[in-house]
Amino acid sequence: MSPRRVRTGTKSASPPESSLDLRALQRTPGFMLRLAQLKFFEGFYEEFAALGLTPATYAIFAIIRDNPGVPPSNLASLLRLRLPNLIKILNELESSGFIRRNRSKSDRRAIELMLTPKGTKLIEEGARLTDSYNRKMLAPLTEAEQRTLLELLNRMLPL
Repeated sequence: MSPRRVRTGTKSASPPESSLDLRALQRTPGFMLRLAQLKFFEGFYEEFAALGLTPATYAIFAIIRDNPGVPPSNLASLLRLRLPNLIKILNELESSGFIRRNRSKSDRRAIELMLTPKGTKLIEEGARLTDSYNRKMLAPLTEAEQRTLLELLNRMLPL
């Protein structure tokens, strides 16, 4: 299968993007993964805007939901965020009533993250949108190709 020319980015100076030869970049996994990430993030912002969720906050809510008591340092490491940047987000989520921080019972120095009922409700609403969003974004692929894509990504990016 030969690479196709793809349109990227926004409209700008000439030559038009549709006339650019991008075949070399289309054979570059990093470039294509970055374009895929941008496409998914743009779609995410549209689909989840009414809930006020971003890709980062959705991931934070999902991880805390599935791992109650997760320490902020583990969350930062998993999401590849600098801890001070994550702390800013957590401060906003806590002041908005979505999460709470508890002292660990086993290590009083450690902090554990928990969802509040308000946070649980928000991630449940977000989760309801996820399946239709993923179907829409992956529509160009067959179901078998979608499964293969996820298997390959999980193999490349073991968590």
